[in-house]
Amino acid sequence: MNNVLRRDSDEGKIQECERILWIDRTKDCVVTISIIDMNALPKTIILSELETELEEGKIIKLPYDPYAKFMVPDEKLSEKERDVRDNAWSVINDIVDLEPNIYEKKERYQIIMDVCHRKNKGKKFIYKYLRYYWMGGKMENALIPRFRNCGGPSKKKNPTKKMGRPRRIATEEPALKGVIVDEETRKIFDEFTTKVYLKVNRRDSVRYTHIQMLKERYGIETKMEKGVEIPIIPKAQNVPSIAQLRYYIRTRYTRRKRLVSREGKVSFNRDFRPLLGSETRKASGPGQIFEIDATVADVYLISMDDSNQIIGRPVVYIVVDVWTHMVVGLNVGFEGPSWQGIMMAIENTSENKVKFCTQFDLEIAEEEWPCHHMPQYFYADRGEMESKHADSLGKALGIKLKNAPPYRADLKGIVEQQFRTLNMALQPWTPGAVKKEYVKRGGPDYVLDAKLTIKDFTRMVIDVILHRNNYHYMEHYPLDKALSRDRVKPIARELWNWGIAHDHFLQEVHPDIVRLNVLPEAEVTASAQGIYFEGMYFGCEELAGQGWFVQGRSIKTVIAYDRRCMNYVYVKVDEGRGFIKCRLLEKSSRFADLSLEEVKMKRYEEKLEKDYYESTLLQQEVSLAAKLEAVKKKAEKRAEEQRDCTLTKTERKANISRKQKNERDRLRKEQSYELDKQDNVVQDIEEEETSHEKVVRYKPRSKLDILSKVRKGN
Repeated sequence: MNNVLRRDSDEGKIQECERILWIDRTKDCVVTISIIDMNALPKTIILSELETELEEGKIIKLPYDPYAKFMVPDEKLSEKERDVRDNAWSVINDIVDLEPNIYEKKERYQIIMDVCHRKNKGKKFIYKYLRYYWMGGKMENALIPRFRNCGGPSKKKNPTKKMGRPRRIATEEPALKGVIVDEETRKIFDEFTTKVYLKVNRRDSVRYTHIQMLKERYGIETKMEKGVEIPIIPKAQNVPSIAQLRYYIRTRYTRRKRLVSREGKVSFNRDFRPLLGSETRKASGPGQIFEIDATVADVYLISMDDSNQIIGRPVVYIVVDVWTHMVVGLNVGFEGPSWQGIMMAIENTSENKVKFCTQFDLEIAEEEWPCHHMPQYFYADRGEMESKHADSLGKALGIKLKNAPPYRADLKGIVEQQFRTLNMALQPWTPGAVKKEYVKRGGPDYVLDAKLTIKDFTRMVIDVILHRNNYHYMEHYPLDKALSRDRVKPIARELWNWGIAHDHFLQEVHPDIVRLNVLPEAEVTASAQGIYFEGMYFGCEELAGQGWFVQGRSIKTVIAYDRRCMNYVYVKVDEGRGFIKCRLLEKSSRFADLSLEEVKMKRYEEKLEKDYYESTLLQQEVSLAAKLEAVKKKAEKRAEEQRDCTLTKTERKANISRKQKNERDRLRKEQSYELDKQDNVVQDIEEEETSHEKVVRYKPRSKLDILSKVRKGN
């Protein structure tokens, strides 16, 4: 009895909502009435079918009563409400107990007509309050009048007289009562409210809006005053007052609409939105979501090599598990905010923290920082994680990337709070800390107080993180029933251990595979000379054995590289889950131990030097061309002078091999070596003074001349 049953449509909307008025199991029937249809009357349905639908889930029993709002004590009702209720009850109290006869249509009609004659009330009056009584759970307070439905809510009215509390001045002089806000006035209010008051990022006051409205729309004439045109408006009682404008804005525009319009939607969502949820509950276990972000630390550091050099403020990257608030990775350096910095933080997330802490002379146990896993999701800003470098994390490791909307740092509140906590915890212990609130003219300069190196500061950050992970009691952490039942304290490490034992999303990945997929990648070509990238050649024995560097073969592949040192590149295999290490080849050894930026600079300098040299080489090429041209002309002139026109082309080409042999023999004699040759000894037989005989030299005749004379008959 009195249960409310709801039936939903296929689209999930409420199709019907009924209250049970009477149950008769002997006849297998039940009487219900709709609480949605205001003209509904009781109807009879089969009880067994109703129970079957309940068991199958086709209808649902509401756990609450929609009419519970009428269950209020009499002292909270107005006198008018009590009078109306009691009057209605006095009319129907005699007939509501006539069950089940009152639910039969014909009998109900006869009963109601009898009451009409006895009580002198109309039929509609009795039907109205019977429906109120049945729909409201058959209680007397269900007859309370619905005054809140009166008056046409949200409908604009056009009054004929001044509304609201009269002005004080109007009690003395009725003519000063003010103007009526009619439809025309409302249009003017809407125009200037939208144009002035609700203009984004202006935050103009209602008074300023009122003045602008009077100046532009209620001026009747103008006058010149000190060279300025001044609008003249009617007297105050003849124009809308600021109170009327303020009331109109307050009632016509909701607070949400005013804030969104004046502050902007981004600012509203960040600073004024309802805070009904919990960011921790975005994740359901350790490793489902890791938030990652960076900030510039509020401290100045000095160089590790020279303590007199102040090197500025470091960039701190932190990775936090959303469900446990455990800090699972960090990086302190001078990279970024950029992919280089976030790359180091992601790599640190998968690194064994015991080994990591030894770099800073800190020994910890494995259980103090048991975080060396990768998550299901990384949640970051729209920046580093939107670069193409982050795609490999999803392709190779299956890690999904999410980015917060622009200017919505509040959606990463857990990691943002970690930055605030770090700065507050470290400031008293960090010389050189930024203290903007203490800056005074002539006061001390906190920059000159810098004493810490980056290694010192990183050690301090690690100490604070270890303390918060292991001992910080999170008073406002939203424990669920399972955590509360197992008496788990809201401490990050205890939550982490409990989550791993029950349900988690962590995955262990070798740090080298993580490094491989956070390093930038490039598509390159492997040829017989090796893998070519940015003017450098790389290779290895494994790829050579696979036939990558065979002459005439060209293979396209994807490599990962560390731009900080280009001694090695890594060929990705198995879709990024493996790699082959390739070293810098000897022919590119001039680039050894250089970063990618230094390599590009060196190549640029080489190209620049080549361009300078080519500008001077042009003159030498012109000189060479002139010299070669001179030799060619000299040879052409000599050949023309010695040319025998009687020889045919066939005769000139005959016996080339024998002619070449004779020329070779002559050259051999001329080019033969004589060791220990004396340059001052003259071996000229013609000038020998010891022999007075005449030297006769033999000069062989040209065979070509002889053949020519024979042909001519000589």
